[in-house]
Amino acid sequence: MAAIFGLPLVLAGATRSRVLLWILTALLVTTTFVVYALQIPPGAFSPKEIFFVNRLLNAISLLLLAGLLHIWMRSAETGEAQAQVIREHDEKLQAAKVSRRIVEVQEAERRDLADHLHDLVGQKLTALSINLNIIKGQLLPSQAMPIGVRLDDSLKVVEETAESIRDVMAELRPAVLDDFGLAPVLRWYAEQFTKRTGVATSVVEQGQGRRLSPTAEYALFRMAQNALVNVAKHARADKAVVTLRMTPQSTCLTVADNGTGFDPMAVQQPARDHGWGLMIMRERAASIGAQLTIESAPRHGTKVIMTLNRSTHD
Repeated sequence: MAAIFGLPLVLAGATRSRVLLWILTALLVTTTFVVYALQIPPGAFSPKEIFFVNRLLNAISLLLLAGLLHIWMRSAETGEAQAQVIREHDEKLQAAKVSRRIVEVQEAERRDLADHLHDLVGQKLTALSINLNIIKGQLLPSQAMPIGVRLDDSLKVVEETAESIRDVMAELRPAVLDDFGLAPVLRWYAEQFTKRTGVATSVVEQGQGRRLSPTAEYALFRMAQNALVNVAKHARADKAVVTLRMTPQSTCLTVADNGTGFDPMAVQQPARDHGWGLMIMRERAASIGAQLTIESAPRHGTKVIMTLNRSTHD
């Protein structure tokens, strides 16, 4: 009987439901003694009677089987949970590697594009400026007035175009970052940002400066750049402060403004006209193993905090 009653328990074990297992166990144990009660003659019950002892052993066997199945279910659930945690951890590591590779590819593409602009467009503009100056020098006095004015205008357009190209090249791949590191490029960009937008932007350095890995410096600079672009587009601020704090354990880059602020929980997912800058910053932070924190509230400004442990990217 124990073998017959134990089969449903084994089948219940396949469902991985411990509640179902114990409900079924209780029903089977109860059924065991009900069957016994129906089989013995009235008044013939005795605790020492062999038929009752067998039924009691059957009930104990069912309880032991249920206990073993319960332990197996818990062990299986624990093993599956641990496997899931390991899979999620591996997926995060793989995603971080992919994100880091994407950042590296993007920076390489920016560098190549900046080099092409310098080698092709920049050199051709320089040659054009030289030719125009040669033509201007060969003009006859009678031609100096009508044609010379047009040449001066053309030279001015060439100079402005060359300056615009240099600005685009600097945005794509700041030479200051390659040569001098994160703090100098932040000062350079803050100055350019102030001129372009009118938002008074300053850079504060704390701690002893040091170079990070190229990937980390590029990512942190781009995140600061994105944060300042958001200040210009959405914050309605007139002041921003970029703080670079380096300790022996970590590097912390903060961009704070005195603008209108917002509810960070309201822009967890990007929409058509907002949220994309924050998503890009989160992806860049994840690519280098940095922690990105947004502190903001309506009418209380915004603070974007990027923290990178030293062991990650020195």
